[in-house]
Amino acid sequence: MDHTTIRNFSNWMASEFTHREISELLANCGIKDITEGQVNKQDRIYHSLLNRQTQDNCANNVLQIIEKVIAPRRYSDELIFEKHLAILNELLSYEGIELGKDGKAFKVIKARTISEAKSRAVKIKQKVHGLSIHADIIPFCEEQYLKENYFHAILEITKSVGVKLRSKSGYELDGSELVDACFGLGNDKKPMLAFNALKSSSDESEHKGFSNFIKGFYSMYRNPTAHTPKIEENYQLEELSEVLVVASIIHNRLDKTVKTGYK
Repeated sequence: MDHTTIRNFSNWMASEFTHREISELLANCGIKDITEGQVNKQDRIYHSLLNRQTQDNCANNVLQIIEKVIAPRRYSDELIFEKHLAILNELLSYEGIELGKDGKAFKVIKARTISEAKSRAVKIKQKVHGLSIHADIIPFCEEQYLKENYFHAILEITKSVGVKLRSKSGYELDGSELVDACFGLGNDKKPMLAFNALKSSSDESEHKGFSNFIKGFYSMYRNPTAHTPKIEENYQLEELSEVLVVASIIHNRLDKTVKTGYK
């Protein structure tokens, strides 16, 4: 394994583990700590791994410790697991190695460029709490997600709803105004877009309820003053997960709406 890859992995690992955890991982993988803890974490990991690779004349033990740190059983938060998996796969893509969802390594064609490595990295997770993320959302937020810019990823996800509404209706409005123009019943009860057949009072209640649900989505997640990029990363990841779920529900329902021909 290239020295640069080992160095980059060591730097990442040092940011995620304590000295004690590093000692345990090295020992469990049969890798001698040649620095005896006398240097910073990243150098301690790097020199120990490089020494073992040189001794073995192969990277088997280096790869073993990588598999141990990304083992799914170590994680209680699926989004954090996906984030770490993406980071490690980007590093390993230059070696022709990829880590699967089970944390195990397998061979792939080596990446040759930065953009290729990023595109190879495990992309934004396809499921959140068992719900598939709608395909129309991913192009809006994947780049921000891979850059760990969760604040802007959330704002981009909200934009995906407006884009679909404008595409379906032909209106050039935005936010609550767009929702009202698309789904407002009016006195004649003839909206531009309909969630159902609107043949009963129950249908009308469902229609109004989902219209208000979309407006509530805008109010909660689109207002920049309600969020701050300075909030801790774990909170941003939790909110991103929430927004992905809600936005997917909206997109799935919008796919089933029909244009009535009115307005």
